[in-house]
Amino acid sequence: MLDLFTVLTSGGIVLFQKSQSASLTSAPTYLIDRVISDVFMSERSSEKKYAKDGYTIKWTFANELGLIFVAVYQKILELTWVDEFLVVVKRMFVKTYGEKLKSGNTTAVINDLHGVQCHFGSWFDAKVKGYEGTKVCLWSSGTNVGW
Repeated sequence: MLDLFTVLTSGGIVLFQKSQSASLTSAPTYLIDRVISDVFMSERSSEKKYAKDGYTIKWTFANELGLIFVAVYQKILELTWVDEFLVVVKRMFVKTYGEKLKSGNTTAVINDLHGVQCHFGSWFDAKVKGYEGTKVCLWSSGTNVGW
């Protein structure tokens, strides 16, 4: 299961973030900063995976919009579906918000993503449950924590 999923701009603005825990304060959000400083700022962004403090961090870019999609999960889990999931989420995010972002309307995107009814958030939750329910991982704690 994913511990954290973040969509941010190359300028560092977090547009979307989901955590499996009830609050983002207990999620490993500091790892996003570590990936930025240890990988992206060190010009190692061609790498597709980073390990730190018992977590695996994977990402993909939407360069045309200056977006980074980051997934964080426990290193002991072998989530074979994360690479595919990153691509699927990126495709839907770009389809949903690409035009607004291209026109510089980041505020409208943020307002939509943080609104009471975030359709992308609902789609994301369903997609995560689908991947977690149908894709096999090599180890599981046996708990079913929903997003």
